[in-house]
Amino acid sequence: MSSSLTPNPTAGAEEPVVLTSTKNHARIITLNRVRKLNSLNTEMIELMTPPLVGFAKEKANNVTILTSNSPKALCAGGDVAECAVQIRKGNPGYGADFFDKEYNLNYIISTLPKPYISLMDGITFGGGVGLSVHAPFRVATEKTKLAMPEMDIGFFPDVGTTFFLPRLDDKIGYYVALTGAVLPGLDAYIAGFATHYIKSEKIPQLINRLASLQPPEIEGEISVVSGNNQYFSQVNDILNDFSEKKLPSDYKFFLSSDDIATVNKAFSQNTIDDVFKYLEQDGSPFAKKTLDTLLKKPKSSLAVALALMNRGAENSIKQQFELEMVSATNILAIPAEHNDFAKGVIHKLVDKIKDPFFPKWNDPSTIDEKYVKDTLSLSKNTEKYLKEPYIKKWFGIDFKEYPHQTGLPTNKDVANYIAGTDGSNRTYLPTPAEVFKHFKIKTNDKLGVDLKIKQILDLHGETAKYDHKYVTWKDEPTK
Repeated sequence: MSSSLTPNPTAGAEEPVVLTSTKNHARIITLNRVRKLNSLNTEMIELMTPPLVGFAKEKANNVTILTSNSPKALCAGGDVAECAVQIRKGNPGYGADFFDKEYNLNYIISTLPKPYISLMDGITFGGGVGLSVHAPFRVATEKTKLAMPEMDIGFFPDVGTTFFLPRLDDKIGYYVALTGAVLPGLDAYIAGFATHYIKSEKIPQLINRLASLQPPEIEGEISVVSGNNQYFSQVNDILNDFSEKKLPSDYKFFLSSDDIATVNKAFSQNTIDDVFKYLEQDGSPFAKKTLDTLLKKPKSSLAVALALMNRGAENSIKQQFELEMVSATNILAIPAEHNDFAKGVIHKLVDKIKDPFFPKWNDPSTIDEKYVKDTLSLSKNTEKYLKEPYIKKWFGIDFKEYPHQTGLPTNKDVANYIAGTDGSNRTYLPTPAEVFKHFKIKTNDKLGVDLKIKQILDLHGETAKYDHKYVTWKDEPTK
């Protein structure tokens, strides 16, 4: 294995905080800020970006693997402490520069024309999620702990996740982001954050196998949309080979079918006040617990996050990165004494105050539709901190749906199969057994496929018609 280490601009450091290496046909990026659990800072972003772009432009159609030297974490999030300190000093431009570099790196990952695999073997929070979820291949292990903790620091789920999260089934992405729920590896996999679940001990062997995969010769340039699908399929086959074959006998997804139905309806509301109202009216123990969790978060974060995810469900990925960039810069420009983000980060990450009454968030009554609209809109006060273009079109690609789907079947997949609009042109309704059989065959009996199909049919399948024999698709919940 030959390694070429990117020079580290930090004087006195023993090793670079990001290592790049070559192993046969694989290009490996290793996060190496171990003492900080690989919390992503500007230096790491600047060390990752050129190699990623360079790997994509190499003639050989290689695979890029993101991994870590930390036994505990892939990446514990963005290192935003200095952003908050600079807000307190009246310098929001520092944070705007950090987010500009970070979001462009995330966008590069989302549009890479060659297979990119994130090994989420350990803590994967915030910025680490941004390095992972836009990839076509996302590996969870039994060591994975995945979360979007931005609500607890007065921010919103960023790094492009407001594009990814709305595309998870039944508003589970909304729930995870707004409550700050921490998902272990299997739950992250079943929910759709990961595409494969592989035991941590198999990771070194997996890397060796991926590195030995011979890239095919192709003519001309390729893109993430029109790229070499055969090679992506071969990478997927290897990951499936290394994946676990059966769920533990005592495994239960962290949300029941009733919980998912509540989540789906609650977070289909238009505003965060409507979400609160729905959960209060629902009155179930789960709804009460969820409402209690939300009410402990700053309303500014909840309201902006909900609006961004709703917009992200409709926008292209480039549009959503740009919208996040505008929103983040608007938040950075709020004076420190009124800035929930600055207060949250300084109290929790800088001063590390554990008092549950700190920080004192902004008065919820001041967070209205105008506040949300202003946060999501470019203003003369903040445009001076933004660089044009906000998000570069690195590989000339934009899309509204991720071009590679390698995880478990989704609601959309099952709905199309039931309706016969999946390309089969089938004119008759299937039985539930036929739905299970179809997706077991289609996914080569992928781990958890039966559980996922059962979840989907429990919520959206209707068999009361036609003597309980054939399944139809129920409408989505109304707002």
